[in-house]
Amino acid sequence: MSDQQNLPQQEFSSLKYPPKFSIEQQVVWAYVKAHDHGTIIGYMWANQTSCKASGYHYLIKLALTSASYSFCNQDWAFEKDIELLAEFNSRSVGAVH
Repeated sequence: MSDQQNLPQQEFSSLKYPPKFSIEQQVVWAYVKAHDHGTIIGYMWANQTSCKASGYHYLIKLALTSASYSFCNQDWAFEKDIELLAEFNSRSVGAVH
């Protein structure tokens, strides 16, 4: 049996699919109206047994200027829901700061 076959599913999945984003990158929720944004401070792999979607989930410290900051200063985001802030701003009419 190979070393990867001995790993628990969570570890194997995270080795097979490296995270798209890294700690300290600035990101934005690109597909919601508020476009909350902030800095990635952590991430984890989650599979369908622990949530409704398999993949990386990122812990984001919201920016002071983020719409939700007054009631939530950290939040989790699924990888498919966020984009790098700089890339989002480069193609958006209303840039997020």
